[in-house]
Amino acid sequence: MTREELVAARKAPWQRLSDLLQRTERARGARALPPAEIKELSELYRSLAADLMRVRRDKLGADLELHLDDLASRAHNAIYAGSRVGNQFRPIDLVADFPPALRRNWRLLAISAALFYVPMGLAGFASYTDESYALAVLEPEQLDQFEKMYKEADPAKRDVNTDSMMTGFYVNNNVGIAFRCFATGLLFGFGSMYFTVFNGLYTGVVLGHLARVGLGERIFSFISSHSPWELNAIVMACAAGLQMGLALVRTRGRTRLGNLQAHGLELVRQIIGAALFLGVAAILEGNVSPSTLPPEAKYALGVASAAIVFGIVFLSGKNRPIPSDVLELRAGQMPEGRAT
Repeated sequence: MTREELVAARKAPWQRLSDLLQRTERARGARALPPAEIKELSELYRSLAADLMRVRRDKLGADLELHLDDLASRAHNAIYAGSRVGNQFRPIDLVADFPPALRRNWRLLAISAALFYVPMGLAGFASYTDESYALAVLEPEQLDQFEKMYKEADPAKRDVNTDSMMTGFYVNNNVGIAFRCFATGLLFGFGSMYFTVFNGLYTGVVLGHLARVGLGERIFSFISSHSPWELNAIVMACAAGLQMGLALVRTRGRTRLGNLQAHGLELVRQIIGAALFLGVAAILEGNVSPSTLPPEAKYALGVASAAIVFGIVFLSGKNRPIPSDVLELRAGQMPEGRAT
């Protein structure tokens, strides 16, 4: 579509949007409009966003782009003034919105889960059946250190101070792992993939080796209560990292930095969720996992943890409204055929 064809086809909707905006600006907000016109204003804004992206992509003129960009800015201010991304934004909304954000990113979340759990399962099986596989990933001294740690561990000798110290250690360690899985997404997603696969392999090798030398019940009962939180937090961090990397590749007509900024709140929601999961994992790992509870009780806690994690990720927040920054992203990424 040429510039002339686009202007001829879209001039009337642009003018209608401009007329509505003049009324909202005089009334200081879209709430002064009747419900039908508020809906019309939102629809015109979404179609304008698609037109603006087309003008930028096809380079149909800086003057036209500037005109539409100004119109889009006015429409955004009219629709979202005082919304959660405006003056009434509350940080707690980012916490409440993280499960829906995960589900909106479900494809990359599924890829991240495969990148972590498939290598972990394969490495665990290989290390359990043949020690040479474990030695290919870890040094003999490292494997001996893990064996010694779980052979000599005595929950009865731990005190409150030790539990508090270990909780702090696990927070620091787990956050470091998740941060690497997320932050290296800046390398167009490849860093996130590398660290997620590596941590999956590492975890699988340790579990498989300890099970092979007869410490299976100790290690599995130890990790059962906290692993649903910890391991899935790593997967969530990787998914956010992949989304960040993808935002740098598929810019949808924006600059790379601009597209990354447009995805910013959505990334923050997911990272907050991963951080909360890691916090729960650290508390359990520092206090429950090494406790004198019988293995059966720890396994039961593990099942309960997995059920809670499932409920949070797949069921919670279904009635939350879609945040305005997400609506803007969707409007900007609308296929061409939907704009006319």
